[in-house]
Amino acid sequence: MLETIATERRVAVAREYVARVFNGRDPELARKYFTEDITFHALTVGTLSGIDAVVPVLASLIGALSDIQAEVQDVIASDDLVALRQVVKARHTGDLLGMPATGNPIQWDAVDIYRVNDEGKMVSMSAHWEVERTMATLRKPE
Repeated sequence: MLETIATERRVAVAREYVARVFNGRDPELARKYFTEDITFHALTVGTLSGIDAVVPVLASLIGALSDIQAEVQDVIASDDLVALRQVVKARHTGDLLGMPATGNPIQWDAVDIYRVNDEGKMVSMSAHWEVERTMATLRKPE
């Protein structure tokens, strides 16, 4: 019974993080959810270590994508891991990974995996996005 309660709490932390940080467009609020030594894994930026390395990347992403909305489709959780499958929609209105704004609407599928400790803080996060299709959508026609 204790494991179920702990897992439910971890899921609530992950859902709240998505709602408040991404959908709420408040990357600085991520500091409330992360440990100081968080590890962030993503294909687009590699592996980052530490809260002061991760938050600016989130700020850049959120800042480049107006109206960003991540809609959770599925949740899988076990022990200290929480995986969220999401559909993310936004408009590309700022520089994103060196790509100038196109103004285009974009959408991609994402699977984010969070390791949440007993204090309700994320110690690691892995972001797996459908990068190729997203980047192709952002390219302006020649």
